[in-house]
Amino acid sequence: MFIFKVQDVRGGQAEIRIQALDWSEQGEVGFSCNSDSLAVLLLSGCRSGKGFFELLAGTKPMYVEQWLEYLQEEGSLSQVDVSIHSPLESGYAELCGLDSEQVKTLLDLVYQVGGFNRLQIMRYLKHRHSPATMSTRYNPDELKRYRHLGELINQLIRFKSPAP
Repeated sequence: MFIFKVQDVRGGQAEIRIQALDWSEQGEVGFSCNSDSLAVLLLSGCRSGKGFFELLAGTKPMYVEQWLEYLQEEGSLSQVDVSIHSPLESGYAELCGLDSEQVKTLLDLVYQVGGFNRLQIMRYLKHRHSPATMSTRYNPDELKRYRHLGELINQLIRFKSPAP
């Protein structure tokens, strides 16, 4: 999960959460903001190096990062922070609205079905921040396999029952 925390020059704050395994994977987006003008700024005319994109419809973290950097460089945003969380971290379950036992059970089953082990996943998660390492360490089929794992985990999280 990628969490972008943003502050504008007037003190408005927003948070953009993208449920994705790596920077180039499209994921479901959660958005919250305490300022109408900041929300309009963040959601209007979103563009990245690949062109325009819809933020709320689901997007790639790298597109959001490029958009926020652009807004910060032009002086519209005073602060942009990003944190990246992995399913293997403690506290991840709470970020997704699941209890830790549900996440542990879910991940164990997914790893067994997909033929993954904890070491492989940890190594992938460690390297996902570096596109150069990803392209030299993993062939296209392996990257596709890990991205399918991320899609599966994201889809299962979407099925969770709403919190009471």
